[in-house]
Amino acid sequence: MNEAGVIPLAVFGHPITHSLSPAIHTRFAEALDIAIDYQAIDCPAGQLAQRLAAFRASGGRGCNLTVPLKHEGLELATTVSAAARRADAANTLIWKTAGWHAENTDGTGLIADFDRQQLAVDDRRILILGAGGAVAGILPALVDRKPSEICILNRSAAKAEQLARRFADTASIQTGNFEQTPAQIPFDLLIQGTSLGHQGRCPSIHPDWLKPDATVYDLNYGPGHEPLRDWCDRHSIRCIDGRGMLVEQAAVAFELFTGHKPDTAAVHSRF
Repeated sequence: MNEAGVIPLAVFGHPITHSLSPAIHTRFAEALDIAIDYQAIDCPAGQLAQRLAAFRASGGRGCNLTVPLKHEGLELATTVSAAARRADAANTLIWKTAGWHAENTDGTGLIADFDRQQLAVDDRRILILGAGGAVAGILPALVDRKPSEICILNRSAAKAEQLARRFADTASIQTGNFEQTPAQIPFDLLIQGTSLGHQGRCPSIHPDWLKPDATVYDLNYGPGHEPLRDWCDRHSIRCIDGRGMLVEQAAVAFELFTGHKPDTAAVHSRF
């Protein structure tokens, strides 16, 4: 908190101009009568240490991290929560006496939105596209919900295999690359966790990979979601973007920043 009683907060990422995080956190703060200054700071990969230091020098107390900084943020933290360690990725940093403390609220946020959307995970077959920080953040929470099978496809199959090995004792996870057809189809749920949408591209997906009543859930929202949304519209597949997850994970982060738990219902209706 600065001398004016305002809590300086931020979100770092690249790209970042599309981010709804400043508006969401501001709505939480207004509802709870808490003064915050939440900025969106553009930060390409490899530059987080420098920009985080500048943010802290200006009084920064906490921040969120998005693509492509979630693993980088974890490496810069002095202390790491169990959730961030398990995910091997951080989407939230809080300043403590000893330095930055890393948290990961993505998995909690995803499951909260799944529950809100009445989207079941237990005993379902799930296909995940991508194996980066976003997917690493949600995978522990998905595994805890006991799906019958998870298949991860990534541009690099080796990276998908590396991620799957961390959960070999608790889940059945198949892997492959984007050129491969999953060994056992169809799936009940597809989770899109790549950043291809921000390049105006949609991952290579075949409709027959999905059951007729399947749902596609995109961790992206805004312009990054549009290519996948258009593909789902063409194939009459139910598609949900990541705004609900964003709101729910932001609520967990806001409580970590301020000690106050916000009500998400009004914010969902706004965004």
